[in-house]
Amino acid sequence: MKAFILNIVFLFVFCPLLSAQEKEDSSEFKNYSSSLFNSKEKAFSVVSNLNKNEREELNSRIQAGVVIQQIGDFNKVQASLKSNDTKLAVDQNGDKNALILDKNAKTITQSVIQQGDNNKISDFTLHTNYNVNMEMIQKGDNQSIQNIGTNSLSKNMKITQTGNGASIILINK
Repeated sequence: MKAFILNIVFLFVFCPLLSAQEKEDSSEFKNYSSSLFNSKEKAFSVVSNLNKNEREELNSRIQAGVVIQQIGDFNKVQASLKSNDTKLAVDQNGDKNALILDKNAKTITQSVIQQGDNNKISDFTLHTNYNVNMEMIQKGDNQSIQNIGTNSLSKNMKITQTGNGASIILINK
């Protein structure tokens, strides 16, 4: 009887230690993995290495509508867009990036890329008869762009921020 009890104790105590254990990915990334992005490093490298041709390809994929790609934590997009034709591509790669768009124009074609952490863009064009075609790129941390209004000079504007802690305020009358 003692041998039987010892065998049971052995099974409960030592067998779990002998079984093969696989390291589990405790991050939340595993919920979003796919064959293309099977690791966090691969996903970040695909997005973070966007060059001009890749950005143009991202923009060309949009026929009409809105495409938002977010990789990171606590990224936010708030968009209120009114136009006859809207094409918007947003790519946020990093943490705590924020984008606020409030636009009312004839047509809206806009590309926004935020690579880094704590970047913010506020873009307001409340009423204009222009076709708005804008590109805003932030590469770095703690950057800020505030754009208010659209006129003949700013309707085709391209803004690129690199580095850390830069801030731009544009007021178009």
